[in-house]
Amino acid sequence: MFPTIRSRVIEYIILANALMFIVQLAYDRATSEYLALTPAYVLQMPWTLLTSMFMHAGFEHILMNMFFGVFMFGSYLQQIVGEREFTKVYFLGGLSASLFYVALSLGFGLPNPLASAVGASGAVFAIIGALIMLRPNMTLYVYFLFPMPLWVFGLLYMLYSIVAIPTQMGGGTAVTAHVGGLLAGLIMGKLLQKPPEQPKYTYVRYY
Repeated sequence: MFPTIRSRVIEYIILANALMFIVQLAYDRATSEYLALTPAYVLQMPWTLLTSMFMHAGFEHILMNMFFGVFMFGSYLQQIVGEREFTKVYFLGGLSASLFYVALSLGFGLPNPLASAVGASGAVFAIIGALIMLRPNMTLYVYFLFPMPLWVFGLLYMLYSIVAIPTQMGGGTAVTAHVGGLLAGLIMGKLLQKPPEQPKYTYVRYY
């Protein structure tokens, strides 16, 4: 699965995230305070539901999201549904992930309302969710060696984000945001499914 068409939307998304990452390196404290999503302060800073999607916790974080998530999976999704629908999946999925994160944090303390979240992972999981609905049995070659249906990969990647990523990055992972993005992607993918084509002609047999 490799991208074969150029997309301005995908290029702009990657560029915006890269520029924000540079700003973060220069002004880490200010960006974390005013642009990261903190459920306890979301009513005072509602813009963070969106701005947090353009921030990342490190180079590996942004590399995984932008290259593997947006460039690879996103380009393939766009080939299927078009640039406009891809844009909807990305931003609505990311926003849904933020809202899901805030709702579970404020409602059930999962996680602590003072725990800030950054990253485009919710939008990436929305892309994966939409692809699962549209191409569930599409074969991926993990590490170019291991064939795996997309729906299995999505499940394992969710488990990986819960168990392995926090250990590798030395911090917590906004798992609830990942779940929210995946659910939003599954719903949007279902809505984007085309109904089976009806035959153009009706054949009538006479007995």
